[in-house]
Amino acid sequence: MKMLKLFAAVLALSMSGTMAAQAAPGYTTANVNHRTGPDTEFPSMGVIPESTPIEIRGCLRDESWCDVIAGGNRGWVFSEYLAYSYRGRYAPLPDVGLGVAGVPVVTFYAPTYWRRHYVGRPWYGERDRWVRHAPRPRPGWRPPPPGPRTPGWWRSGYQAPPGMPPPPGGWRRP
Repeated sequence: MKMLKLFAAVLALSMSGTMAAQAAPGYTTANVNHRTGPDTEFPSMGVIPESTPIEIRGCLRDESWCDVIAGGNRGWVFSEYLAYSYRGRYAPLPDVGLGVAGVPVVTFYAPTYWRRHYVGRPWYGERDRWVRHAPRPRPGWRPPPPGPRTPGWWRSGYQAPPGMPPPPGGWRRP
């Protein structure tokens, strides 16, 4: 029995280290809502200001929404408002792609996510309303194209900001 508990503890520690290694640093490119789920119907915890350093924990397979940590809060942001350091410049995450940025693909299941991250929060009492809500496909979003990506493939008429600067305060990719 003790060996089983020891094995479980070692496995849990090794998995937590693996998960931490899969997170990617980035920052926000606009003032953006930080939501409790990957859909505009989920409540916003507030706005993450433009140029805020964030930790990207993962994105949905279609790369539309990403699970991020900002200021100690964990939640969901539209991927087009996230940037990543790429080849000495900063680029919107959808232009770079998850594989290049080292961002894992994740899934979302509201009951588990809310239990892990929002117990004790003021809105947790309303969880039954949200845990039944299944995220819908993001309006106007399409999955990323295969092969090389052109800037703004994800939005018709999109113009990438010229020379997107890093956030203030000397943020650097570790």
